[in-house]
Parts: sequence; C-alpha cells; structure tokens
Amino acid sequence: MKDIKCTIIQDLLPLYVDEVVSDDTKEMVEVHLQQCEHCQKEYEAMKQEVYIPAQTETSMLKRIQRNWRYKKWMIAGTSIFLTAALLFGAFFYVFHYETVIPYDEELVKIELQQQKLLAHYYGESYYGVHQAGPIEMEIDGVQKTVSFIQYTETIANSPSGDLFRKKTPREEADFISSVAQPEEVDMLDAVYYTTVDMDVLMADRSSWKLLLEDAILIWEK
Repeated sequence: MKDIKCTIIQDLLPLYVDEVVSDDTKEMVEVHLQQCEHCQKEYEAMKQEVYIPAQTETSMLKRIQRNWRYKKWMIAGTSIFLTAALLFGAFFYVFHYETVIPYDEELVKIELQQQKLLAHYYGESYYGVHQAGPIEMEIDGVQKTVSFIQYTETIANSPSGDLFRKKTPREEADFISSVAQPEEVDMLDAVYYTTVDMDVLMADRSSWKLLLEDAILIWEK
C-alpha cells in the first residue's frame, strides 16, 4: 500500500468522494490517506467542494421559492393596478370628461316665466349646464351686466350616446335651468352662450372679456 503513487490515489479521489469505487479500491484509498498527509488535504478540499449540507440546500430552495412568490405577487399586483387605472380612466373619460356643445339657434331659448329668466334646453341630452354671472363689463363702450351660459356633454350623455342612455320619456322640467332670479332680472342686460372654459376664467377677473371672444348673444333686454 505504501508503494502506491499519490497520482494514482488522486485520480481515484473523485470516485472515492462520490462513493462509486469497489470495496477493495475504497480500502486501498483509505489506507493511503491515513499515511499520506498531502493526499489527505486533497481529499478534504475535494470533499468541501462537492459537499452541500442538506439544511443549506433546503434553505436555498425555500429562499428561491419565496423570491418567486414575491415576484409573482408583485407582477399580479402591478397588473391589477394598471388594469384598474385603465378602467377608471376609461370610465372617467366616457362618463365625466366634458366638452362644450356647439351652439345653434334651436339648442337653447331664454324665457321669462314668473319673473324668472330661465334657460330651456331643446337639444336631445346634455351632461351639465355651467353659468357665469351676472358680470359687469364694458361691451362696445357701454357698461352692461351680462350672464354667460354653456351646456356640456360626455360620450355617455352626447346625442349619439344611445348605448348609455335609457329610453325614457323626456321630462321638460329636467331641461330648464334658472339664469336670473326675480331680483336679478331687472339688472341683467344680456345673456351669452360661450364655449370658453368658464371655470378657469372666473378665477381671474381680468380675463372676463375673453368670455366674449366667441360668445353668441342669445337674449337681450
């Protein structure tokens, strides 16, 4: 046994570590390892390279599974959030994004009833009615008190939005809104229909004249 070369033993060490050698070869290697410090070190180094404790392997698998579950939940959560955001955006756009309805002579009439000035909408449908006034401003060199009105629609509430509207009898009371109360009628000189964003303009008095840029006179005292 002492005469066996270290190179032979070192060639056998991988098989010995994997326990795929015969009993005789195993005994020969073990005897040599007991007598040769150099081969013993080679054996220990080789054993450490291939040895993975079962506990460590289990821990690694658990960590991989945990990371995979986390990534899976993150992907699912992100997908749900993006889908919800898209649906909310579509819902808002269809039902709440307003555009001003272009004016025509048959769209709205200003009527005086019971000492009130009323706007009677004759279009098919609308989403909202916005008013500004009474406002005092100079028009053609004359100081006047005027009001502005506009009707808005959304995709769901537009005349072409039959898919979203219920087929119910028209209630005219739903299409009448007040422009001026009795105490305001006498001071009001005119009513204009405008397509300008009144919410923005009303926040700045200096921009009120911009309301007249595309305004259409629909009633005058």
